[in-house]
Amino acid sequence: MEYKFSHIGIPTTEEKEWDGFFEPGKVHFTEFDKDEFNVEWVKFDADSPWHELVTTQPHVAYLVDNIEEAIAGKDVIVKTFSPAEGVRVVFVAHNGSPVEFMEIKEE
Repeated sequence: MEYKFSHIGIPTTEEKEWDGFFEPGKVHFTEFDKDEFNVEWVKFDADSPWHELVTTQPHVAYLVDNIEEAIAGKDVIVKTFSPAEGVRVVFVAHNGSPVEFMEIKEE
């Protein structure tokens, strides 16, 4: 399995100039690809259904070719979801920290 670094996500309680809001996860976010260091800021609503590790700890994100292969035998803490057309995302716990895997299918 090859992991290609994508970004780091940092939870905050501060207001930022948000680029979007993902309703199912109740999370506000900045676009990491607009940031010089690929930092994504995330702010979760109080009633966010996501795992506490994701809402309170920074995460590192990797691009993978196959999410099912990437999560095999791993502790999934946010089930696979699609935030945009052709994109699938999942979060796992790794040594007490959240890790995000992203699969992007280009047409």
